[in-house]
Amino acid sequence: MSNRDKIALIFAGGQIILKCLSEEQDTAPLENEEILAILPGKTREAVFVVDWSRQPISHYTLRMCGDLIQLAGRQIEEGAAGVVMTCGTQCLAELAYFADLIWSYPQPLILTSSINYANSHGSETALHIKQAVKAASSQGCWGQGALVCTQDALYAAREVSLVSNYTRAGCVALSYGPVAEFFEPSGCLIFRRSPHRGKTLDIKTIPARHVEILDASLGGGDIVFSALVENRAEDLDGLVISAFGGGDIPPSWVPLLRKIMRANTPIVLASCCAMGRVQAGSEFEGSARHILEMGLISAGTLTPHQARIKLAVGIGAEMTGQALREYMLDE
Repeated sequence: MSNRDKIALIFAGGQIILKCLSEEQDTAPLENEEILAILPGKTREAVFVVDWSRQPISHYTLRMCGDLIQLAGRQIEEGAAGVVMTCGTQCLAELAYFADLIWSYPQPLILTSSINYANSHGSETALHIKQAVKAASSQGCWGQGALVCTQDALYAAREVSLVSNYTRAGCVALSYGPVAEFFEPSGCLIFRRSPHRGKTLDIKTIPARHVEILDASLGGGDIVFSALVENRAEDLDGLVISAFGGGDIPPSWVPLLRKIMRANTPIVLASCCAMGRVQAGSEFEGSARHILEMGLISAGTLTPHQARIKLAVGIGAEMTGQALREYMLDE
């Protein structure tokens, strides 16, 4: 097979493969040949292109993401040495985290993106794809799960966060730092550490469709939560509560939680903090300690968005009860 031992380059959208057509930022996707033409010769020789949907990442569902990751897995099964995937920056961290939960192959899966259009001044398209291909070709990335390639570095999917949408330094790994760094112009890839990975599920796992996040805010949320309970509670597969720092919620939410729990719908409690942890402290109505004792599942250090994705995957894998609790805390 001509593509055996090459890197599969999957174009799943993002500004990294779009060209800007006007000052109003009307855009059009680059043709595959146009993208390959701007890549260094060695990079072009190392890859083969797999086209997918180029619609905005805000149009994706978790089940679409599952189809995308399965497409990447098929490339490995057919002989690819690794996979590089382009996508939009807006949900890059979420897509990478989802992929990491079900990517059971030892071969690397590298996601990359750019805030700049491919034809803009200072475009990072060629650099990011070149670096991502180098990472996907590296033995050092084997067994590391999904990694994000941006800003001359590799980040673990579990650790990366998008903190800005207008600067190249928008992706960070708070408290952790990069897994590896590129030294340009030589392109040398230096590894710093190996990230921790929890349990990896089957790549064919179909995530639950209706898992929602409810945000706690000072004096707010009652109307939204009541409307959900009264009108759509039966549609919920699971719910994530994005609580105040340590995991506390308004006391008015407690009876609403009980109504949802009567249907055995799993509810996960997460801290709204980017570097938070659910903590069972003082006992009072709506405290983390109180609602965890009611039966909510702790998200530990997962962000609300990570908790939602992991809960959807766990439910899709038919986990319930203690197995689901342990999976959510397997960080």
